[in-house]
Amino acid sequence: MHAVTDNEDQARYRHPDPIIDQALEWVLKRQAGEVDQDALDAWLAEGADRGAALARVLALYECPALTVASAQTATASLLPVEAIRHSPAITRRCPRLSLALAASITAAIVVPLHGSDWLLGLQADYRTAAGEIVAVDLPDGSRMQMNSQTAVRLDFEDGRRAVRLLEGEAYFEVAHDAARPFSVTGAYGTVTVTGTAFDVARGDAEDVVHLESGRVVLTRDGEQSSPVAMTPGQTAAVDRTRIAFLPQGDDESRLAWREGWIQLSAIPLRDALVEIGRHTDLTIVTLPAAALETPVSGSFRIAEADVALDSVATAAGARIERLPGGILFIR
Repeated sequence: MHAVTDNEDQARYRHPDPIIDQALEWVLKRQAGEVDQDALDAWLAEGADRGAALARVLALYECPALTVASAQTATASLLPVEAIRHSPAITRRCPRLSLALAASITAAIVVPLHGSDWLLGLQADYRTAAGEIVAVDLPDGSRMQMNSQTAVRLDFEDGRRAVRLLEGEAYFEVAHDAARPFSVTGAYGTVTVTGTAFDVARGDAEDVVHLESGRVVLTRDGEQSSPVAMTPGQTAAVDRTRIAFLPQGDDESRLAWREGWIQLSAIPLRDALVEIGRHTDLTIVTLPAAALETPVSGSFRIAEADVALDSVATAAGARIERLPGGILFIR
């Protein structure tokens, strides 16, 4: 019997999502030291989904502990914790994952992943680490406060006032200048203002904009769409197909991070793990389970995010295992 090598597996594997497939090819080029930066930039500029796909594949590539979970979730069975503890795949460093395995993980496992250090390092002007909240004075006199695990790129050349949110969440207090609009672009939309205060959170499926004061115009990127004006207190989500206003009333929870707090109000455990996980250096691995849809609530200090993870998982009735290498396994 001929054993299929990792290289052969990578050479013939094709992911059903063409964007993921292209991202996998860029990862191979990176591994071989053959990345053409101009070509990569051109590919990323073709759509917001390119950067998200590349960051996800790179993060999976750099997380070898997930190989065990992938094998089990592919057959819709739970992963025995004892098997994880004794698996040779769980090490601090190990040979690279095969692309087919990485792709199967993207479809089978729920993991709060953040962008690759490699990708963000090429693009970001400012970045924050897990649990770090940082305020930045911008060149035009505006002020930006960055949440944990956030990366931004600035463009203040030739009279422009533009920020691209590459990852995470940021709050902006914009210096008024009617002649020079200030814009913030996420994965799916762009906020344009001349002077106001607002928050933008970039997610895998949508950007969420919350306006605290003043007035902003939100535009969906890509295909032509009508700009949507927002008034103070409103929150809107923009994705690849539409802009939709969200229910009002949770302003305090939405901006609690600015004061060092995580406030959760009856949100599914799945979403709570993403929100809390951004404030830790842990790799959070979950498998399909009813507990992930259980609503959880609570107020936690960002500095105590590890404790918060235990608290919400326990409240939802989930099982928690802490594994070597900073891995938190929840089911």
